Amino acid sequence: MVKRVAIIGGGLSGLTCAYALQRRGIDSTVFESAVRLGGRDFAALYLLAPDLFRNTFRLISDLGLTGDVIPISPHAGQVYKGRVYRHRVASATGLLSFKGLNFADKALLPRMAYLLARHSSHLDFHHPERGLEFDNETVASFVKRELSQSVLNYVAGPLISTLFFFGSGETSAWLYLVLAKHMYNTRMSSLRGGVDRISNRLAQGLRVLNGRPIAKVASEAGSYVIDGDRFSDLVIAMPGDLVLGLSGIESLLTPEDRDFFRDCRYQRIVSVMVRSERPLDSTCYAVSIPAVEKMAAATISFNDYIDSSCVADGRGLLTISGGGIDVTSERLIDDLKKIYGLGPASIETFEWNSGMPKFPPGRYRQLVDFQKRERPAGLFFCGDYLLGPFIEGAITTGLRAAETIQT
Repeated sequence: MVKRVAIIGGGLSGLTCAYALQRRGIDSTVFESAVRLGGRDFAALYLLAPDLFRNTFRLISDLGLTGDVIPISPHAGQVYKGRVYRHRVASATGLLSFKGLNFADKALLPRMAYLLARHSSHLDFHHPERGLEFDNETVASFVKRELSQSVLNYVAGPLISTLFFFGSGETSAWLYLVLAKHMYNTRMSSLRGGVDRISNRLAQGLRVLNGRPIAKVASEAGSYVIDGDRFSDLVIAMPGDLVLGLSGIESLLTPEDRDFFRDCRYQRIVSVMVRSERPLDSTCYAVSIPAVEKMAAATISFNDYIDSSCVADGRGLLTISGGGIDVTSERLIDDLKKIYGLGPASIETFEWNSGMPKFPPGRYRQLVDFQKRERPAGLFFCGDYLLGPFIEGAITTGLRAAETIQT
């Protein structure tokens, strides 16, 4: 039987899967309910180190976009008692000068380097099965025990909330340790014109039906039927918390898989893109806002610092974001005024109920078990919820799904 693959979801993971299949000579059709492709990709403003985002950078090279990778000077800020203090990211000197840490806290920082060096071989983002011993407790519990409450408040906690918009008290220590391992000598970059150019380039030459919600899926006589059309294989590339809402999918899943998807949780995220008459801060790419500051915002990212081509005439462009059920654009703008004392010239608000997949303690064990279970022939899944809350997680799982489909 000639392979004909249906991919439900036109986000980064689904498009990556379709692109990888196309390169292997396998026909696919991508179904995307929204008009715009790429899912949440345009919310990603920068890329982390190539040794962590290795599949992302390989894909960028394959797509001919390497010449558009622009480095980001790794200078950031952090709010402490309402004021912004700036430092070089992952710089020991920067942390030693930070006012939020006392001498005793700073004396503990070398212990973190020791822990990372000791357990480095177990901290591979692409192979969580190697580090499940660290998936038993929260970041908050781990850091308070091994370091201190202040280090949690002003180092570990902000790293989690700034990247993922959820708290250290609900996040697996394994994910934090992987991040910390790569942040000690981080290299940051972006794509000129926006990271969403990856999705745009991926979609070129693919058969994509956007604005096409799927009413139902079914399995009949060894093939998958989607709205009356037959396919040899089916890839579900939707956010994990939406999978069980796809009519017909539960009948294809084991009780264990149904439980897995019921346990899939996401953080709601609100972002406000702010245009101003001039840059509000020309000294750093982002400012993190620790939870102890009691603000709705978790981070402010300066688009104009990251990629100067996104603005003209000396104007400013930034994005202020926060996560949780109580976050509103009004609260985010109020926080911006508190920190910088300036209001926006214009704003544009974006909201994602399925904004960022959560990885509480035990979730990586569930992921490893999920990957081991057998399913009906030709049924596959991909998405960042299956590896980690980065575009690297989306791209990697999309590639893996494509590799598993046999020619």
